[in-house]
Amino acid sequence: MKVKIKIDDNYQIFDYEGDLNISVITLLEKLDIPIEYSCSCLQGICGACAMVINSEPKLACKTFLNEEKTVIEDNQITIEPLSKFPLVKDLKVDRSILFDAMTECELWLENDSEYNPKDLDFEYEMSLCLMCGCCTEVCPNYKLGDFVGVHATVSASKLVNQESDKEHLKHMKKNYKKRFYSHCVKSIACEDVCPMEIPTQRAISKMNRKSVWRIWQLLNLD
Repeated sequence: MKVKIKIDDNYQIFDYEGDLNISVITLLEKLDIPIEYSCSCLQGICGACAMVINSEPKLACKTFLNEEKTVIEDNQITIEPLSKFPLVKDLKVDRSILFDAMTECELWLENDSEYNPKDLDFEYEMSLCLMCGCCTEVCPNYKLGDFVGVHATVSASKLVNQESDKEHLKHMKKNYKKRFYSHCVKSIACEDVCPMEIPTQRAISKMNRKSVWRIWQLLNLD
């Protein structure tokens, strides 16, 4: 099998003749060349190993060679770093901007959280976000700048249900309108690639109701 890896803006091709029932991370470990990449849990729960595999952003630890179409049909796999973040080296990128966006949008609880049993299922879904960056990779409007990306909206959609501090709640809504709503084109490509299958469209819809659609606010509908 041919392994095509983007290293320092150039593609290098390696041969691999071993077992195909392994993950991309295991493949990188087996190749006889030092390649920089990020990984941590190796169980698909930390998001650190996100990279572009066969033109799609995926978690390398959950992507298996024997399940990849190009491996089966063309006997080749292509591995690249995420393109929306500063490159550190090889397949390793700096995703700190994702975490900075959480701070910039004030996504925390300022006061004791409010509890509503009917929101628990939704809040649990939103809490599954790994901050991996797959969603920003496919987003047609995301680039380094004012647009924070849907991961911040996923977090905000949970916190607006819980925040009891009205002033801080107002700040979160204002940040959503400025840093997300004004930029998102609603392609929902983010939902298609999310490794945790988070319904990002529901998160966006909830934040629109809470922050943008005035009639919903006046009627206090949810």
